[in-house]
This record gives sequence, structure tokens and C-alpha cells, in this order.
Amino acid sequence: MRLMKRYLITVAILTTMLSACAGTHSHEKPLRHEATISGNPASLGHCVMHALHADTGQLMQLYHYRFRIYPDIDGAQIFAYDTRFLPYIYTSNSPQNPDAVRDYIDLEPEILPGKKTFIDAEYHYGFILTIQKADKAFSHAAIRGNTYVSEIAWRHVLACSTG
Repeated sequence: MRLMKRYLITVAILTTMLSACAGTHSHEKPLRHEATISGNPASLGHCVMHALHADTGQLMQLYHYRFRIYPDIDGAQIFAYDTRFLPYIYTSNSPQNPDAVRDYIDLEPEILPGKKTFIDAEYHYGFILTIQKADKAFSHAAIRGNTYVSEIAWRHVLACSTG
């Protein structure tokens, strides 16, 4: 009886600790950069998408970029999904294969009318760039993600806002 009581107390404590740890774990990556920049979200998004696709860095070639425009909230998002973790990447189209045919590149945005909030990431990502209109000439830009690829993408954002 005493052994059973001790066992139940141990299980209860372990369950409590595990549920507390699970509640504090977040899949959201940290904010890396944030600024108010010149330009509107759609044109900045197009510019950044072209710059990302033109980037010849080997690491940046591992990402599949998804560009979304939200007309109702004057915003745009660019997701950099890591192709090593995407469900529809095969040897024939993997960026890690030098002979691959990359058939998932799409520079055109997905326009989401009727959305009142930004959509969260669907897969493992390198960064999420969110741009929202601040006033007539400026937008608020923020990037979350891993340090290295977020830094590269942020340089493209700044170049697009000044150029």
C-alpha cells in the first residue's frame, strides 16, 4: 500500500512537471529586426522576393519562399520554409541535389482577401518577414527567425526600402 502511494505521488509530480514544461515551450522564433521603412507592403514584398530568388548563397537556396498579401489589413508576409523539412520535396527537386529541377519557385504572391489577421507558419521556417502599412509613405517591418538567414533577408528589406 505504501509503495503504491509513493508510486502515485511520483507519477503525479512527473506529470505536473512535464505539463508545465510543455506549456512554456514555444515554436515561435525570436524577433530579430523591426523598423519603420519607406514603401508600401506589396511593393516591398515583391522587391524582397526578387532579391531572395536572386541570392546565390548556398544556404538561401535551401529555402522555399511563400509570399502572401493581405489587402484588407494592408500587409504582406514572406515565409522562408526550410525545404529539408517540407513534405513535398523529393530527391528530384531538392535544392541539395545539384541535378534537381526546382519546380516550387513562385514569385507571384498569394492574395488573401477577407483576412483580418496574419497567418502563422505552416512548416519549419528560417524566417517570417511581416510588413504592414504604417501611413501613406511608410510601413512597419519585422522579421522573426534564425539569426543567419534573418540577417540576410533583413539586408534585402533595407535595400528595397532605400532603393
